[in-house]
Amino acid sequence: MIMDVEAVETSTSVVEIGKIMGEKEIGSVVVTQNGDAVGIICERDMLDKVIAVDARPGELTAEDIMEEPLTTVEPGENLLDAIRLMVQNHIGHLPVVKNGNLAGILTVQDVLKATPEILETLPAREERKGATKELSGEGVCEICGEVRSSLVEYNGKWICRECQDFLTG
Repeated sequence: MIMDVEAVETSTSVVEIGKIMGEKEIGSVVVTQNGDAVGIICERDMLDKVIAVDARPGELTAEDIMEEPLTTVEPGENLLDAIRLMVQNHIGHLPVVKNGNLAGILTVQDVLKATPEILETLPAREERKGATKELSGEGVCEICGEVRSSLVEYNGKWICRECQDFLTG
């Protein structure tokens, strides 16, 4: 995770947020209110909620375009669980909060940096070919945590077809 997180107040103008993100070369800022993290603004929010709708950024504040409620994890969270949370919530920036205080942020780029180490724990491609059993009816994928209508057994875990495709390439 990145420990030096850029935070802005809910009243910060979108123009100022754009300047901060550009100058610091970052893809998100956490929005705070009275010291508590309450939302997040990512590059996508700037595109979708300002540029794409031809809004006037000088008239908007962080509170107007932030994503809320804020999805967070604790510093001791398992990396794979944090990745699952990011996938399930379709987010690329996951604030890390300790005792209510912002401690850092985990980004997709951080995950990609750790990917070589994660991939080393996976079995060789030859070992990953084909599922041995299929489960009909709803179940929860043990990789992504999504509820799916069918699962396959793969290396002793029940997983969805999307995760199987990812693992087997």
